[in-house]
Amino acid sequence: MQRILSTFIIFVSAFLLFQIQPILSKELLPEFGGGASVWSTSLFFYQSMLLLGYLYAHLLSRYQLKRQLFIHTLLVALSSIITFNTIEVSLFLSLTPAWSVIAKLFLQVGLVFMLLSATSVLLQRWYIESTAMTVPYQWYSLSNLGSLLALLSYPFIFEVLFSIDEQKSYWTVGLFAYCILLLCLIYVLFSNGSIADKAITKSKTTLLVKPNWLWIAFSATSSMMLIATTQMISINIPPMPLIWALPLVIYLLTFSYAFASAKSYNRAHWTYLLIFSAFAGLMMFFLGSQFNALAQLVIYSFILFIVCMICHGELRKLAPDGSLLTVFYLYIALGGVIGSLLSALVAPLLFEQITEFIVALAVALSLFIYTLLTQTTKTSSCYKIALLATLVIWGTGYSYLFVNFNQYNLASERNFYGYVTVKDITTSDFAERRLIDGTTIHGSQPLNKQTELTNSYYHHHTGIAKSLSALKKQQDLNIGIIGLGAGVLAKFGDKFDKIRFYELNPAVYNMAMNYFSYLTDSPARIDVAIGDGRITLTKEQKNNAPLMNALIIDAFSSDVIPTHLLTEEAFQLYWQRLTKGGLLIIHISNNHIDLMPVLQAHSKRFDKSLIKFNYSGTQLGSQWVVMTNNQAFLNSIAMTDLSPITPYSTVHLAQWTDQKHSLIPLLKL
Repeated sequence: MQRILSTFIIFVSAFLLFQIQPILSKELLPEFGGGASVWSTSLFFYQSMLLLGYLYAHLLSRYQLKRQLFIHTLLVALSSIITFNTIEVSLFLSLTPAWSVIAKLFLQVGLVFMLLSATSVLLQRWYIESTAMTVPYQWYSLSNLGSLLALLSYPFIFEVLFSIDEQKSYWTVGLFAYCILLLCLIYVLFSNGSIADKAITKSKTTLLVKPNWLWIAFSATSSMMLIATTQMISINIPPMPLIWALPLVIYLLTFSYAFASAKSYNRAHWTYLLIFSAFAGLMMFFLGSQFNALAQLVIYSFILFIVCMICHGELRKLAPDGSLLTVFYLYIALGGVIGSLLSALVAPLLFEQITEFIVALAVALSLFIYTLLTQTTKTSSCYKIALLATLVIWGTGYSYLFVNFNQYNLASERNFYGYVTVKDITTSDFAERRLIDGTTIHGSQPLNKQTELTNSYYHHHTGIAKSLSALKKQQDLNIGIIGLGAGVLAKFGDKFDKIRFYELNPAVYNMAMNYFSYLTDSPARIDVAIGDGRITLTKEQKNNAPLMNALIIDAFSSDVIPTHLLTEEAFQLYWQRLTKGGLLIIHISNNHIDLMPVLQAHSKRFDKSLIKFNYSGTQLGSQWVVMTNNQAFLNSIAMTDLSPITPYSTVHLAQWTDQKHSLIPLLKL
């Protein structure tokens, strides 16, 4: 009975751990601009709590079993009471976005996450203490399977069917079920007479044991690769639970497989796959944006799978005996924290691109070659030389590609919200300066100011130009624009017009001011508000700021549109900030997401007419949608300028709210 209860509790705790991660991270997205860094920072927090959980299990195991049970039960009961703490701390105002994410997560689930993460190690420890059996490492595999089920079920079931508040309520029910199961296990242990005041072995009283440095190195490498891969995928595909879950599922799946049996991993089978993956990673780093969403997911997932399989397989080979069980897990968790720290917090300070992806590949390849050279006795000299030559060729290839792909860079900057680059591109057809956010052009300017800007989302044939031109015939512009880019839209303003930009990323503002002249050249009155557009608009609404006659939503981060700008509550705010007959203009050019089901649902909900412009006459085709009840404006638009709109049935409309929305039905794979 003890074995059955223990395995079931481990499974439930793992499910709860990995179910709460996407719930809270998704809830935080609107507060931090909807960027991918929310998830990478969250992963650092979760792995830090995992480390604390393993440290707690290691320290607790130094006591007699009866005392361990009492302390753990007391702390679990306390954590159940304070979970989802909603206390706000004014200190958040002085924290960076990354540390604000960490602080908010800690207040909500810090203690309970630490205790749940300790469950697997503690129950294995209790089992070998009460039964004198060998270490059940396969339970660690079971724990990862519970995590996998949580991650896979969330984007396809819980996110689609339930609101965030409902998800948190159901999770709380699961937590109480965990508490009841834990009490049942304690009852069984007492009933079986397993709680004996046994002497504590010397090995258990040792607080710190010198680790095998490879425990930390392999764990850190797989963790760094996990976060870096997620960041690479999220450059072009919106940050959402499905995209978060897929890399983490691969990470856990390889852990589960490697630890299921000591014979699961055979080093010889993976050598050539790792070499292939390393070179495939180089290709994706520089050319990944050229592939569609499905191809990117498949290739990045394959690379991550190979790297994690090798790292976790080597960890299983290095696993010690039962006396060092908690120490081994503790150092694995330490490696995970180091890897996530380097990827989530340190890398944005060191690198202007997501270079940590390349670093993780290089470290994985180097560690694996080192292991082959030092721990394989039958390796020939030619084979060793070939491995080292492969590493040199790979490094040379990266250097060559880096120089060639960055030769046009004028300036680059990276922060919590992404990375932006200014490039001067000169060809036989044009010479222009481009602002690139991730892999997407967010505005360009001819190097010769006399040249007309034609290869752009904003030239005079596009929907935005035609819409503003029609509006100007009625009245002077008093418009808001969420998303600054290079400031190209400022060129549409005259001396009687007012244009207010809302820009989340300070780096974008710096680039627009220092390397482009749209903001300074415009005769209109230009104002730029730094901060999330929706949050700033809410403050303006509370302060009764003057209404605008048009609001433009152009808030891309690469190919990503923050979902919190497209919910029913967001649209309600937009109409409050617009005059009667005002225009809501939305840029929906996107390679991976079809937003029309969302916009059609909102047009019906708010009883507004919906028209669509689609221009594909240049390399940068554009799609713009206008929502309004301004009949004079609608009558002034020529039918030949409009693109037909495919009507969706009520069943297929996407009724997005802050509490409930999913991108999965809208993916263009």
